[in-house]
Amino acid sequence: MTALIEPTPIRRRVPAPVVDVAGTDWPRHKVLAVVAGLLAALLTLSVTGSGQVTMWVTAVVVLAFWWGDRIRQVVGDAATAPRSNPPGIS
Repeated sequence: MTALIEPTPIRRRVPAPVVDVAGTDWPRHKVLAVVAGLLAALLTLSVTGSGQVTMWVTAVVVLAFWWGDRIRQVVGDAATAPRSNPPGIS
């Protein structure tokens, strides 16, 4: 009797670079998103004076920085070959 055993794919998590914030490690993409959101909120509120516009602009900026930097990290790390491979094999 035979049985088909399908291998389960191993997914490696890409560790995000961290920044120390008040003694706690935060992923860099989160810190950049918070700082960019604060700057966008201050700038938008000072220009428009509208809380609703400020909220929308801040939300878009935070999401763009959060996901943009995280995706850049994952794609950048995926493009480099692991050290275990011999030269010429990627």
